[in-house]
Amino acid sequence: MLRQLIIIGVTLLSGSDFVSSHLEITDREANPYDHLLWPKVATVDLDSSMYFDVTPTQLSTSGEWVTVYWSGVSSPSSKDSIAVYSPPASNGYGVNTSTAPIKYQYASSSSTHTSYGSGQLKFRLINMREKVVFGFFQGSSLKAVSSVVEFSNYNEPLQGHLALTSDTTSMTVMWTTKEALSPTVMWGTESNNYEASASAETKTYSAKNMCGAPATGYGYRDPGLLHTATMTDLEPGYTYYYSFGDEYGYSPEYSFKAPPAADSDSTITVVAFGDMGVAESDGSYLVETSKYSLNTTSRIKAQLSSLDIVLHIGDITYALGYSSMWEVYFDQIQQIATSVPFMVAIGNHERNWPYTSPGTFNNSGSGGECGIPHEMRFPMPTPARDSPWYSFNYGSAHFIVMSTEHSFQKGSSQYSYIYSDLKSVNKTNTPWIIFAGHRPMYVASKDSDYPDGHTVVAQSLRYALEPLFQSYGVDLALWAHIHGYQRTCSVYQGSCYSSGSSSSKNKGTTHVVVGMAGRTLHNNILPSSMPSWLVYYDLQNYGYSRMNINMTHLVFQYVHNYDNKVYDSFVLKKNTT
Repeated sequence: MLRQLIIIGVTLLSGSDFVSSHLEITDREANPYDHLLWPKVATVDLDSSMYFDVTPTQLSTSGEWVTVYWSGVSSPSSKDSIAVYSPPASNGYGVNTSTAPIKYQYASSSSTHTSYGSGQLKFRLINMREKVVFGFFQGSSLKAVSSVVEFSNYNEPLQGHLALTSDTTSMTVMWTTKEALSPTVMWGTESNNYEASASAETKTYSAKNMCGAPATGYGYRDPGLLHTATMTDLEPGYTYYYSFGDEYGYSPEYSFKAPPAADSDSTITVVAFGDMGVAESDGSYLVETSKYSLNTTSRIKAQLSSLDIVLHIGDITYALGYSSMWEVYFDQIQQIATSVPFMVAIGNHERNWPYTSPGTFNNSGSGGECGIPHEMRFPMPTPARDSPWYSFNYGSAHFIVMSTEHSFQKGSSQYSYIYSDLKSVNKTNTPWIIFAGHRPMYVASKDSDYPDGHTVVAQSLRYALEPLFQSYGVDLALWAHIHGYQRTCSVYQGSCYSSGSSSSKNKGTTHVVVGMAGRTLHNNILPSSMPSWLVYYDLQNYGYSRMNINMTHLVFQYVHNYDNKVYDSFVLKKNTT
């Protein structure tokens, strides 16, 4: 029986910091993209009669708050804006209008602005390795510039995030600084007693490495130095404490739990979602603001002590060529990603750019990034450059992550990798096979436009890969791209098999679309008649999925992020006799 959930006008818990979820969601968030394109037509008309400044102007660490004050605004309007720029320009007035602002707020968010032309607003500032300045705009006209805000250490080690490798006794960590002397990670099994250390490999990228605008110009900012180090010889299941940095300064101490032994019957917990995006906790608008993503990350942070892995299945930041969005994203996930391995799949908004790789869709969905920031910032255990597919073992599960943005047809390098990987799975140690990719193989949608309509790509995926799923026993396939939740029966070639049970011979794969983590929901895509293999759908609410997995059971839950309650669940079982 097909089940649908609709919740209208959700009331939040009293005192909650969570963003209200509501049925009435438009096709875009309420932050017009072109509002950040002022500089293309901006004029500088500084008003010497205005007062506009910020305090404090010296910050110790990333994430501290400042207050912007103003008064004397002539003809105040609800469209007046305060934008954050970094670095300041050396052009005599401090704002470089040939680059995009990092974020902005409407001056009318201060209750006194439209009536009196004065007010104050708070901003939370991330250390992006450069000084910061604020600009006051009336329409496209720059009216005032604040004092410069400085951080005490531009080499503060930030954006830490863990990743699994192909070796279950090791863990990779990546972080960012402006400069470096000898970047190192130190770790041990006791807090503040580090028994081992490893030097990091340092890389970076520039505008010339990317494919087009805005990534190559207006949206570009220096990503800093990206350091990657691997912690090795980890004992299965042990808790490790670690810190990273160099002579310029080290990070706070973090901790993680090493993967369990290959033959362990311990239960692991995995959170998976796609299409999350980013948002600022101070309420500022970004080039693309996914305000409901804050609920998702807040819910995940609250359960870190019981969590083993996070899997973000494509369309990571929606940076779309605006580099500062990556900085905001890593700030938003840092508490999560420094505690558990944060694994990712590439999506269309990370990779797509016309004619840049065989098999990619010829559209400009990445904003000119063409996969460079994604690949450079996420050290996944991939086989080669621009080959963003990989696999790993964790507990009783074998995970395979593909790229739906590269060729996956028979004869492609990705197909060969998937075939070889599936064929080599040790199902005694890892009886569960979990597959993940961005665009779904099964989806209920009326989008059938060639070449990248939802159902067109789904059919291509089925034709190429579903026989492998059947032959080698893929139990669960996780997808995103559709901003909502959908679940199939245990299906093969469009027909349902015994749902919730799996024997030694696979009888279909359960497919789940989990693209409801933060971006605007796709509540208008459903076809007039539902396919027989669709068991449950919800395109009205944001959330994430959670799995508890041991040798015999896989328990799957779909959780709404506004109340943290389970709204769909199922159990897959293994016959071990």
